[in-house]
Amino acid sequence: MVRKAFFPILALVCVAVAAWLTLDPADQGAPRAPARFVEVLRVGFAHEPPYAFYTAEGAVAGEAPLAATYAAARLGVKSVRFVLMGFGSLIDELEAGHIDVIAAGMFVTPERAARIRFSMPTVRAGPGLLVRAGNPAGLFSYEDAAAAPGARVAVLDGAVEGGLLRTLGMPEARLYVCQDVETALSALRHGRVEGVALTAPTVRWLALQSDGAFAAAAPFRTPEAARPGLCALGFRQADGDLAEAFDAVLQDYVGGPEHLGAIAPLGFGPDDAVRPAT
Repeated sequence: MVRKAFFPILALVCVAVAAWLTLDPADQGAPRAPARFVEVLRVGFAHEPPYAFYTAEGAVAGEAPLAATYAAARLGVKSVRFVLMGFGSLIDELEAGHIDVIAAGMFVTPERAARIRFSMPTVRAGPGLLVRAGNPAGLFSYEDAAAAPGARVAVLDGAVEGGLLRTLGMPEARLYVCQDVETALSALRHGRVEGVALTAPTVRWLALQSDGAFAAAAPFRTPEAARPGLCALGFRQADGDLAEAFDAVLQDYVGGPEHLGAIAPLGFGPDDAVRPAT
């Protein structure tokens, strides 16, 4: 179970670091990973709890790494090497061959799907907004943020929230684009921004870990154009065999008791899991 502790990782951000997990052999008769991935699977992630993050003990945790390691173990992969990087660089690093899988709670979008192959979705999430305690700027929606002349909002580089804010008329000059969550939180803490636009599960998690410094903007008005996003693991287009092997395992895992039990401590409820079509 993941401890509720927020671990600052400023020294680690934007630097590739590795954490090794030794996995149990796959069950007899289970799907197998392609031979070239059996010895080690390199999994890229970005720090955005509760999707993917380091615990205070230095272990990699989160919804996406849980799904990736579960599938890898049952596919006979001997070890997983986690590599931390900025969210905006994940697809580039995957395409360059520096990692084999993205496990970062990445939303499936047409633009991303044109570049990489996604697994079946594992969870869904809508947008949210993290603000300072008391919400001094009075922001209860992305529309509020776009309409307020002096409001600045932090977004992760490459994340869908930035695109949504731009669509709603937020000037580029008022978007504070960050490579990681820690930078966004620092900007909010020191008054450089009035809010941080992230998914609702991330906002809830960060508010709980902040000792009352931050809160989820509530009641939050979801933009009409925003539908709950589907999060999935990402693979190179050329690695369809690896993606298919993962899907064969995830089909029986996602939305089931083991999956729900694993993600519940991270703040995900039964309605957040995507149940495979039958």
